[in-house]
Amino acid sequence: MGRWLKFDVKRRTFIKNGILGVIGAGVMPQSILSSRDCSVTQSDILGPYWSQNHPQRTVLANSEEPGDRIFISGVVTADDCETPIQNALVDVWHANDDGCYTVFQECQSGNSSDDPYNLRGIIFTDQNGFYSFESILPGYYAGRPRHFHYKITSPSGLELVSQCYFEVDPLADGDWAENHPGLVIPLENTENGLVGVFNIVMNEEASLASFDNRLPALPKRFLLETTYPNPFNNSIKIDFTINNFGYVDIGIYDIKGKWISNLIGKKMNSGKHNIVWKGDDMTGTAVASGTYLVMMKFGGSIQTKKIKLIK
Repeated sequence: MGRWLKFDVKRRTFIKNGILGVIGAGVMPQSILSSRDCSVTQSDILGPYWSQNHPQRTVLANSEEPGDRIFISGVVTADDCETPIQNALVDVWHANDDGCYTVFQECQSGNSSDDPYNLRGIIFTDQNGFYSFESILPGYYAGRPRHFHYKITSPSGLELVSQCYFEVDPLADGDWAENHPGLVIPLENTENGLVGVFNIVMNEEASLASFDNRLPALPKRFLLETTYPNPFNNSIKIDFTINNFGYVDIGIYDIKGKWISNLIGKKMNSGKHNIVWKGDDMTGTAVASGTYLVMMKFGGSIQTKKIKLIK
């Protein structure tokens, strides 16, 4: 974690290889948004380094990329700060640890021949407006604070260009934070990386977003299917299908977004699969009765289902 350990950020323990789910507080947008004033996210400059054709994925930085790992999640909503915008396109790009941008510049790291769009990616929001991604902390350049670039497009075609900065960055203090309200977010320091939440409010009427949410979903490369029996008492079977070989992550969370258990975290072949959850946490301790969320991540997208445990 290097130089960022010197800042006063809280430490919490998260599951290894499953941290994108842990920051899945975004799966419950009401709980995230209720603690802040409702205002449309401020726009910011696009900058000269945006490019087309970014790949759809939730991990932007390859595993060998130098820098501190960082995990960002959030919820995209309409102007009432409550109505989620599903299938919104969240385009993210940023500089490497040295402040250099891939694609446009010759960087000492980041310009991978195997991945020309390293440190760039597109994420589509799920039915709750939730998005998340993993990358490395952007570096400094030209006296600017560290930042992520965002270009969000709703299904109706409304576009928002903005940036995300960090409270622990000394260059984002004072006048910068005052001139960029809502764009400077806190970070938490965990054993697996830095974690932050950046919620986005589009200047789109809630009625229009509600209509868009009734439109057919984007074609899926995977499907989180039936959960049976539901409600359940002792165990529940979770069926899912993936259309191609890839990394599958399935976890259980409580209704507040707290991580309970990780069921799958590995590469799998295409086809139909299933996994059984026995109503326990990662330590094997039985959990209490209540409503829980099954979250599946695959190929840059997320799907969730509610399940109910009755004892």
